Amino acid sequence: MGATVIFVIGAIVVDIGLWVSQRRSAQAAADLAALAAATELPDSGAAALKGETFGSRNGFDDVLVRIPSPHFTNGSCLEDVDPCSVEVEIHDKGGSLFTGIFGIFSPDIGATATGVHGASPPGPDVALFASKSDSDCGDGPTVDIEAQHVTVTGSTHTNEIIYIDGPDDDFAGPITYVCANGFTEGSQQHFAYQPPPRIIDTQAAPLNVNWSDVPCTVTVPSGTHIENDSNLWDVPGSQLKSNVICSDGDLALSGDGISGHATFASRNGTVNISSTGSLGNHLQPADSLSGTPLANLLVFSASTSSSAVEMTVTAGRYAGYIHAPKSRVVFNGGQNVDLNGAIIALTVLLTGSNITIEALPGLSGPPGPPEIHLED
Repeated sequence: MGATVIFVIGAIVVDIGLWVSQRRSAQAAADLAALAAATELPDSGAAALKGETFGSRNGFDDVLVRIPSPHFTNGSCLEDVDPCSVEVEIHDKGGSLFTGIFGIFSPDIGATATGVHGASPPGPDVALFASKSDSDCGDGPTVDIEAQHVTVTGSTHTNEIIYIDGPDDDFAGPITYVCANGFTEGSQQHFAYQPPPRIIDTQAAPLNVNWSDVPCTVTVPSGTHIENDSNLWDVPGSQLKSNVICSDGDLALSGDGISGHATFASRNGTVNISSTGSLGNHLQPADSLSGTPLANLLVFSASTSSSAVEMTVTAGRYAGYIHAPKSRVVFNGGQNVDLNGAIIALTVLLTGSNITIEALPGLSGPPGPPEIHLED
């Protein structure tokens, strides 16, 4: 009788241990499947397929994936209404070594898990942004950094391809791009990017100014060289009056040691700013823009020509946004040129050397990777 009791207890312990082990395996598989499925949200079809695939890959064929009715807007979850989530159920039957003697055969063994897809907060403020987007991704880099010794603090994004030539180009902020194989480097560039560059969806430009938005305070003829117009200066050749200087065509400023609060805008031409001396220019947006949505606008061109803004500058400091929504910005720097702001254009080309670009607060960059976790 004692031996019988011991046998019964041993049989139950062995089989219960087997069921617990199977249950743990099912739970681990459900957790992995839920996390994998959540990475595909808000695409419900892709999420269901990935959940089933991961469940099967881990040895379970009876996998049920349910996606509650999430609230989406522009492809994102409204987290405050109903977080994007996916529920995975795995069904299995427990094995029986001894308990079958007592009529206990293949109890139901299964597990459930819920994976949650949470949108990340916006990324660091934008320093470089190219808005050009083509489905074929075949036109070469749209953020083309040919310069050396470039330091960028803030988000760098292109809706196509980025190329960084280097050497010694440093990025303190995320680099994101859209095209497959859309991040390439020159042979001399060996920077340890943190976070690593990554591919994301096409992003809307964080700044998209139209010509009608620009509040001009002075309008000059096409082809005006600002250094030749005495009406624009407080101190000729060195101190500009505070104005939003507009032209229907080309607009140019050339000189060294020029300072002032002035914004430069063209409707159909190229804005060309150059300095060649050791002093450099020190320019900030016009005072009249303060307190408006365009408070940080320094250079703007609505032109569709090949290059809407061209800046060849040595030394000096520039504060504000350089913006060409329909064309290219070419920024050629040397001797420690500082831009405290951002370049936002259809395409961006940096040449020269010793350029520092530090983003201003106000233009949030693309969000980071989604936050994926298991629901408690």
